[in-house]
Amino acid sequence: MQHHHPAGEETLALRASCDKIVALLGAPNSGKTTLFSSLTGKKRMIANWPGVTVDVAIGVVEDGGGGKTCLLDLPGTYGLTPTSPEEELAVKILLEQQPHIILVVLDSLQPETGLPLLIQAVEAFPGRVLVVLTKTSLAHSQGTHTDAETLARELGVPVVPLSVLEGRGLDELRDHIRRGRTGGRIRVDYGVIEPVLRELEGHPGTIEASETLRVSSRWLTTQLLVGDALLSEVLGKRGFGDLVGRASQKRRELEKSLGMEPRLIVASQRLRFAENLARRVVVRRSPASTGWQRVADAFMHPVVGPLLSVGGLLAIFTVVFTLNTGFPLNLLLHKAGLETLAGLLDNYNINSLLTTLFNDVGHWIEERIGGLAGSFIAHGVFGGVGFVLSFLPLIVMMFLALAILEDSGLAARMAVSLHPLLERFGLTGRSVFPLIMGFGCNVPAVMTMRGLGWEERMRAVFAAPFIPCQARLTVIFAFASVAVLAPLMQSLMVFAVYAVAIAVALATSYLAGIIVSRTTGGKVPVRLPFLLEVPDVHAPHWRVVWWYVRDNTIHFLRKAGTIVFLLALVTWVLLSTGPQGVAESIEDSFGWRIGGVVGGILKPLELDDRTARILGIALLDGLVAKEGVLAAIAVSTSMSSEDVVGALMGLGLSGVQSFAYLLMITLYFPCIATLSSMVTVTNRPRLVALYALYSISVAIGVSIASYKILDAIIG
Repeated sequence: MQHHHPAGEETLALRASCDKIVALLGAPNSGKTTLFSSLTGKKRMIANWPGVTVDVAIGVVEDGGGGKTCLLDLPGTYGLTPTSPEEELAVKILLEQQPHIILVVLDSLQPETGLPLLIQAVEAFPGRVLVVLTKTSLAHSQGTHTDAETLARELGVPVVPLSVLEGRGLDELRDHIRRGRTGGRIRVDYGVIEPVLRELEGHPGTIEASETLRVSSRWLTTQLLVGDALLSEVLGKRGFGDLVGRASQKRRELEKSLGMEPRLIVASQRLRFAENLARRVVVRRSPASTGWQRVADAFMHPVVGPLLSVGGLLAIFTVVFTLNTGFPLNLLLHKAGLETLAGLLDNYNINSLLTTLFNDVGHWIEERIGGLAGSFIAHGVFGGVGFVLSFLPLIVMMFLALAILEDSGLAARMAVSLHPLLERFGLTGRSVFPLIMGFGCNVPAVMTMRGLGWEERMRAVFAAPFIPCQARLTVIFAFASVAVLAPLMQSLMVFAVYAVAIAVALATSYLAGIIVSRTTGGKVPVRLPFLLEVPDVHAPHWRVVWWYVRDNTIHFLRKAGTIVFLLALVTWVLLSTGPQGVAESIEDSFGWRIGGVVGGILKPLELDDRTARILGIALLDGLVAKEGVLAAIAVSTSMSSEDVVGALMGLGLSGVQSFAYLLMITLYFPCIATLSSMVTVTNRPRLVALYALYSISVAIGVSIASYKILDAIIG
């Protein structure tokens, strides 16, 4: 609801009535007003600011903790040196109201137009600037890309890419505002006038004036030197007339000595700074030829499109996962009887080579140092680092594939073609890439969900980990090969486990949609609207691809990698130490005791105590990585880790018990790397902890129910 109020105390006393003031600053038509409406909803009023006829929108947002944030939608402006009544009002409000956050809105369609204003804002208000890139989807569809990470690094400010159309970025922006995350630090070189600037900065009144207006002393002196009339007026009223007069004298001296006005030099240097920055952060691409456009449009055909999309994604994943783990080509080679080729692929894929390298270096470290310290460094510290880095090639290649699809325009077409299937479960076509990626590895699958809107991200993030990754497939194949002898029954067991897991994933997505809808007062529909800009197809630009891969990989290493490393250390401690100190065998470790407690969950499967304890240990090892399940069983049964078949046969499990245990292994969360990725993507540690409990509960419930039902039917 909008109200029209005259100027009055309510607009002049914002700092007294608001816990936080956020001013939206941007060029005309930059998307500023649309953003303002998205942040404030109907809680806003239109006010005439004192002394002018220009309207200013004021919005009030509750921060959830009882605090009140007031948003000011300032008139559009191209710079902080006013040239019109609208620009004068915008700058006047910034100087008088002194907002806690200056939210600079940058149009992704024309980023070069808004960069000069952004640079001036960072110069003037260091430490108080937050940047939003608007219209990102539309810009992408037209081949314009802005490197948000590099922009943030160059200016020292948080940068939030936003698409109101797709609902991406708003949640992150609100979080930045709520937490007061801002920044800003640059120094533009003004060349020949630098000595005079330094002299003015050293004037006794400069520091006091900059502190009074909460602006940088460098920007203040620069503006006085260019003859900023508004700033001079404001300073004069505050008792800094001497400073204004001194700057005016220096300006006249410079004009005489240089033969040109200082304002032209300042404008030229700021423009040069903006142009250099634009060259580093902005890329524009032209559409491809008509022939390529026709090929791309085939992806949107109602029949051919889904087939092309699924086929294309499977082809990409097959190449990526074969290079990294050998899967699934190694399985096909084994089935075809080409054991030599399959063996080469098993032993010489990237993951195997890295694992061998880290194991060899770890053993060397352990031998050189010796004792518990050597074991800790070799298997705890170095093993944790190796575990994190073992994901890196896979993640880099996945992000590379997605970057190429995104930048070329094919990803949008794939999303459109597969949307009708996914919308039945509360998702949209944007989720197709990460969900299918989950069949290879859940970690990059979750990481690629950062680009989804908040509602869809929350649904997909909690559904995707139920999809069996290739690590779980290894465990499923191993148990199936021992549990039943007939090839047909083995295939049925594998198929049944996958069918149950996918059903749980889709049901979880639907359930998450209902929960999200109810927690937002029914504002979010169970079936999300699907609005997507479909860009013209064009060849990917290497810089855009590099930005995407670099940013996401660094994000994984910085956030998820840290958590994975720490949890790997904890796991080593549990399995390597016990009440008597160093554990000589796994049976002496804390992990063995905890495994006994975990094994109690398996009692409804009618297992003996020893088998339940061993399988409990395997469940614990599966927390780190599902590949560890088989190794843990082998070690716990005193078999070599290579003799997995012998270890599984030694457990004496029936086919029904094996199937029930496989469901438990498959349905509880994949690994700590996936959990840490979920925390990174959602920024909701408590929700991820609840998901972990939920997945464990689902795994236990489905496992026990399946055992009881099948045992009653077969037994």
